[in-house]
Amino acid sequence: MPEWSWIEHLTVPILIFERGGLFRWNQAAGDAWPFLREGFSWDDFRSSLTNGWIVHLHPWPDGESFLVECHPDLTGPLAERLREMRDAYEELELIFSEAFDEVFVTDGDGITLRVNRAAERLYGLRQEELIGRSVFDLEREGVFYPSVTGLALKLRRQVTVLQTTSDGKQLWATANPVFDQHGNIRIVISTAKEISDVIRPEVMRAETSVGGMDADEQPQNMVARSPKMRHVFHIAKRVAGTDISCLLLGETGVGKSTLAQWIHRMSPRHRGPFVEVNCAALPESLLESELFGYESGAFTGALKSGKPGKVELAHEGTLFLDEIAEVPLHLQSKLLDFVERRVLTRIGGTRMHTVDARIIAATNRDLKQMVRDGLFRADLYYRLNGVEIEVPPLRERKEDIPELVQQLLRRIFDECPTMVKRVHPEVIRRLQAYTWPGNVRELEHLVRRLVILTDGDYILPSDLQDEWIDEETSGVTPCTSRGPLAQLAQLERDLYADAARHCRSTYEIAEALGVSQATVVRKLKKYGLSIKRPR
Repeated sequence: MPEWSWIEHLTVPILIFERGGLFRWNQAAGDAWPFLREGFSWDDFRSSLTNGWIVHLHPWPDGESFLVECHPDLTGPLAERLREMRDAYEELELIFSEAFDEVFVTDGDGITLRVNRAAERLYGLRQEELIGRSVFDLEREGVFYPSVTGLALKLRRQVTVLQTTSDGKQLWATANPVFDQHGNIRIVISTAKEISDVIRPEVMRAETSVGGMDADEQPQNMVARSPKMRHVFHIAKRVAGTDISCLLLGETGVGKSTLAQWIHRMSPRHRGPFVEVNCAALPESLLESELFGYESGAFTGALKSGKPGKVELAHEGTLFLDEIAEVPLHLQSKLLDFVERRVLTRIGGTRMHTVDARIIAATNRDLKQMVRDGLFRADLYYRLNGVEIEVPPLRERKEDIPELVQQLLRRIFDECPTMVKRVHPEVIRRLQAYTWPGNVRELEHLVRRLVILTDGDYILPSDLQDEWIDEETSGVTPCTSRGPLAQLAQLERDLYADAARHCRSTYEIAEALGVSQATVVRKLKKYGLSIKRPR
């Protein structure tokens, strides 16, 4: 009989039968059938086998014996495994196909490999019209713009953009490139959802209804979750339907110009022009000509044809006089004459021009105190102050900050779709704890900086470390809740406010503080202060 030792070490059961029954078996067979013994007949062994085995018979060299080779029958488990894999595949196919958000898969060249049903819904095309098409061709045809997959292929990294479809839907789309072992892009997987699904529902509700106003009646770029701002819009809405003059009060950056534009848009004069004049931005020598215009030859450098002023250009519309407190006294009388009679005479002219314009004025200064100090005409003040609307500073309406941030983000997305960012809730909390000396304008500049300078798709609390937003702002006093520059500005304002209460002129303030009189004038204007001590 051939050498048995090598058979003994095989892992498959091996048995040798001769005329007298079982003669020999290896360890694997003994482990499989512990009941084996010498002389065990072949018929008994065969009847004890279950369906889990496949048996091969081999003749032994002596011609009278035979070797039995046994193998597990894997047909059943393999079939079961195949069924499980098929069920899992069908389940994944169902998830892919029926997912509410779009799933869009391309190869490394931007050729569409697979899309789900949501893509059909978002783009208005059947799957067979998308599969096999290049995303660059689809972008050129306006199916979507920009192509987030194309940007991911170009930049070789994950990209999130605000995407617009051919029928005007706005999608929040993210594309993620998948690389092979050689560093080549194998596929790009992108997902997208409509922007209405991304923005918080409560934000959307607030934007569609403010203080009982419909969406098309709301001031653009303004928010009114806070009671103070709802009161402002309530008054503004009632005023808008009349022709009465308005005086808008509030610190720099609170949105007085935006509110004035909305009042004009909601007024019967909305088809006429809205003409804005920033009285503080023009030198005193040019302010009169800009306001009232001039005739030919009125002064050196004047146009031969003459030029109408901003007041005339506002005919049948609205004239918005921003920073009205900066109009010098000698021009206030001429402005008063126009406000009372709605007529004006150009510089160097004799002919009267009638102008039908509604007047809205705005200032960040205390006009009543300026009247008492003789710096502003009382009669002009009362003419302009038909209805006074005070816009509260941002620190007094912090409930508006979350929606203001969302609004600013959407405006930035419209301008640059590749800069889609989401804001961590802790960032909002810290923004609400800040005192905002620059008001909404400061908030807008901050949000723009964060969008441009931060990495990734989220604006995180750590991104505020480079800003003057203290990381620990909750539960502290207003002084310590601001950064160093803000605290310094507040101290300076308090210093000038105290001096304005105790001194009779800007000269006395300059003497007391050891600065120039020009500096005093500039600082009082910056902080909206005026001298309050009677002369």
